[in-house]
Amino acid sequence: MQTSIPLLTVNDLSWAVANTSILKKINISIEQGQFVGLLGPNGAGKSSLLRCLYRFYKPSQGQIRLASQDIWQLSADDFAKQVAVVLQETPSQFNLSLYDVVSLGLTPHKRLFSATTNGDKQLILQAIKQVGLTEHTNQAFDSLSGGEKQRALIARAIVQKPQLLIMDEPTSHLDVKYQIQLMELAKSLGVTVLASFHDLNLAASLCDELLVIGHGEIVASGKPQQVITEKMLSDVFGVCAQVSTHPQSKAQPIPHVTYFYGYQSGELHATEK
Repeated sequence: MQTSIPLLTVNDLSWAVANTSILKKINISIEQGQFVGLLGPNGAGKSSLLRCLYRFYKPSQGQIRLASQDIWQLSADDFAKQVAVVLQETPSQFNLSLYDVVSLGLTPHKRLFSATTNGDKQLILQAIKQVGLTEHTNQAFDSLSGGEKQRALIARAIVQKPQLLIMDEPTSHLDVKYQIQLMELAKSLGVTVLASFHDLNLAASLCDELLVIGHGEIVASGKPQQVITEKMLSDVFGVCAQVSTHPQSKAQPIPHVTYFYGYQSGELHATEK
């Protein structure tokens, strides 16, 4: 029986700066339609890895394939038709309305100076409606709240119609409510998503698969219940915690992390409780 080709395949990816190794022999395979979370402490290499995947950095060695194509063999437009990116820091969009920012998702699909069609306009307005921002359509993008800006960038990604959506800690500056709403929105889009997280419980609740990176290497991967363990939390994050089952678990157990405290006073160590 013929097996499907993974949407994203990373083979032996390494990246170094000034003879300092940042990423080491990364191997990843992500199937079409999966929602995959990337976890790791600050400085572990999460953003560096994602930047390699969306072609901001070129790896020192290794290969990244989107379906069967080397991403570095694709033109900028062809790559942008297939991969959308939402970053942690929202770029300033001087004098642009929310509508204008969302319409930028059309750019890879349009010829230079080509007109926006009625169909394009309907696509933009539908994307804005899908992320719940219709009442802000003509509002200046820079006047929106952080959560509204991130939802607008997801609307732009909807218009872009990518196969893969890469998100680099897009919720790190948002209130808890908007963190949950934003990532649930991303999951509802029906595209393949690779997102880095700070919040392990949010990642465990929403992701199909998790990747854990430590010191530039993938140190764990699999289903959330396989990856989120007390030993991993101690070894990788240096924290003492209890992993239980989230009360909303249904078909599969959703791990839930409860952290212990007392590090500053010396009452607790990461390897014991």
